Amino acid sequence: MSAIEVLAEQPAGEPYAAFPHVAEIIVGLIAFSLLVYVIGKFAWPNVVTSHEDTKKQIEGGIAKAEAMEADAKAELARSRERLAGVDDETARIRDDARADAERIGQDMDAKAAEEAERVRAQGRQSLEASRSRAIAELRAQTGRESVELSRRIVASALSDDASRGASVDRFLDELEAMGGAAGGSNDPDASVISGNGAGA
Repeated sequence: MSAIEVLAEQPAGEPYAAFPHVAEIIVGLIAFSLLVYVIGKFAWPNVVTSHEDTKKQIEGGIAKAEAMEADAKAELARSRERLAGVDDETARIRDDARADAERIGQDMDAKAAEEAERVRAQGRQSLEASRSRAIAELRAQTGRESVELSRRIVASALSDDASRGASVDRFLDELEAMGGAAGGSNDPDASVISGNGAGA
């Protein structure tokens, strides 16, 4: 039931009969004041202290979070610097590796050229030695064949009696011609040769 309905049900001569008496109001105010005093004396300081502690904890947490954020930012900056240093070091290592590869390639090319030149020199020496041996063997074989051919020719010429006699006569004629060219020389050898020629 609302206050308006309560007031409407009151008799016309007592318009404020639904409200409490003044003593009740005074007792209520005293009780309320005592309650406020007790709360203000005992409960409120605890609430304030708890609030302050909570506020300090929150402020400490915020400060700690800000410090952690600052540390994180500093660590991020250091990480970026280290990353930049790593990139520089990587680039330097890559450049060094490329230079080493080029140098190794040049060394390998030089060694390959030296080895090829050495193999060519050995080939030339081997070819020259083989050529010299072939020439020596060819000369030796040619000499042997020439001696054999001469022996056959001489044997063939001497085997024929008529040819042998003609050869001896020709030899004697040449000796006589040499003796005649000497004129009237007193060389006993020439006379002996002439006598031998005559006897023959």
